[in-house]
Amino acid sequence: MKNIFVTGGAGYVGASLVPLLIKKGYKVSVLDLMIYGEKVLPNHDRLKVFKGDIRDQQLLKKIIPGHECLIHLACISNDPSFELNPSLGKLINLDCFRPLVEISKSSGIQRFIYASSSSVYGIKKEKEVDENMILEPLTDYSRFKAECEKILLSYQSNDFTTITIRPS
Repeated sequence: MKNIFVTGGAGYVGASLVPLLIKKGYKVSVLDLMIYGEKVLPNHDRLKVFKGDIRDQQLLKKIIPGHECLIHLACISNDPSFELNPSLGKLINLDCFRPLVEISKSSGIQRFIYASSSSVYGIKKEKEVDENMILEPLTDYSRFKAECEKILLSYQSNDFTTITIRPS
C-alpha cells in the first residue's frame, strides 16, 4: 500500500503521523478543516492537503479514489471538547461515519484504520484492560466511538480490511 488517505491529518495525532508516513516512503493525502492552522504539515512532494470537512460526501467521493488505505483520525477528540457542542459531536463522531466507510469501500480502499479510544471500556476494576473485555462506554463520546467500531466491523470483507485501534 503506497497511497494513504488520512482524515484529520493536521490534528494532534495526524500532525505527527503524516510526516512519519512520508518519511517511510508513502504518498499521503490529508483531509482536514485546518483548525490548528495551515502550516501544521510539512511541504512535501508526496503530500497532498485538502482543506475540507468529512461530512462533505461529494468531496469524499472526489478525493478518496486512488488510495489503498484510509486512516480515520478526524473527530471531536475528547469528552470536554465533545460536551461543548454535543450535536456537532454526534454529527462528526457518528453520523458521518457510515457514509465515510461506504464511500471508502466503494472507492477502492482496501484497508480502513479507525482510531477509536480506550474510553470505550469505561472504568474497570482490573489493573490491566485488554481487547477481550466488555465495552462499557460512559459518555456520548465513548458510546459513539464504540458504535463506530461496530459499524466498521460490519463492512469487513476479503477486499476491505477493517482495523480499530484504541489509544489510551
